Amino acid sequence: MPENEKLFPISELTNKFDISSRTIRYYEEIGMITSEDRDSPTQQRVYTNRQRRRLKMILRGKKLGFSLQEIKEMIDLYETNPQGAEEKKRIIQHADSKLQELDEQIHQLQLLKQEIQTYKQKYQQEDG
Repeated sequence: MPENEKLFPISELTNKFDISSRTIRYYEEIGMITSEDRDSPTQQRVYTNRQRRRLKMILRGKKLGFSLQEIKEMIDLYETNPQGAEEKKRIIQHADSKLQELDEQIHQLQLLKQEIQTYKQKYQQEDG
C-alpha cells in the first residue's frame, strides 16, 4: 500500500453508504472486501480506497438485484482485466441474464395487476 494512501475507518464507510458495520464485516468474512491488517482485534478496521470502491460496487450491484456471487465475479473480472474481451463478455452475460429476469418479473406483475383490476371491477359491479 502506498504510504500516503488515505485509509477509511469502518465508521466512515458506514456513514457514507448508510449501512451497518455488520454488513461491512460480513462482506469481509465472505471475501468480497478486505481490511488492512490491524495491530489488535480491538483496533478499528480501516479500508483502502480500492476497498471503498469495491464496497460501492457491491452495494450498487445489490441495488440492481444481482446476487453477491454475481457481484463478486463481475468485480473480480473487472479488476483482473478491465479491458479484456472475455471479461467484458462475461459481465454482459450477467447483465443480459438480469434483464431477462426483470422482464419476467414485470410480466408477472402486469398479469397480477390485470387480475386485481378484474376482481375490482367485478366487485364494483356487484355493489352497483
